[in-house]
Amino acid sequence: MEFMYAAAWLGAGLIIGAVAARLITLRQLNQHKLQLQLDESQAQLAQYREDVSSHLETTNQLMTQLQDNYARIARHIADSKMQLVERPTVSVKQDINYLSGDTAAYIRQSLNQIDEKRRVYSSADQQPRDYSGEASGLIKDRNSKKPMQ
Repeated sequence: MEFMYAAAWLGAGLIIGAVAARLITLRQLNQHKLQLQLDESQAQLAQYREDVSSHLETTNQLMTQLQDNYARIARHIADSKMQLVERPTVSVKQDINYLSGDTAAYIRQSLNQIDEKRRVYSSADQQPRDYSGEASGLIKDRNSKKPMQ
């Protein structure tokens, strides 16, 4: 009988030991998975920080370049302004005419006549009306369908 008790205790010990080993192994497996996730998250965070740093550096370079371009444009405008202001005006002869004298006189006279005609015909006594006095189109149909009160 002692042998049976010893075998039962041995079996119970083996079962308890197997369950305890399994639980310990599961905990270690879970800890390993969590450690892998932590390492992966840290790597992603480091990559994100590197990307943000690179983006900010590129933005800084572009802004510096933009400021340099703006300064160059401002200098160019100032230099051009000074050249244009300091440059003496060239007197252009206003009477340069490639037509004969009587042709130019005829054109001037006809232009004056056209201007006079426009002045005569362009004077209006009142503003033009943007609407007609009577209902038309869809409005006429709506008004005719309404019963008189």
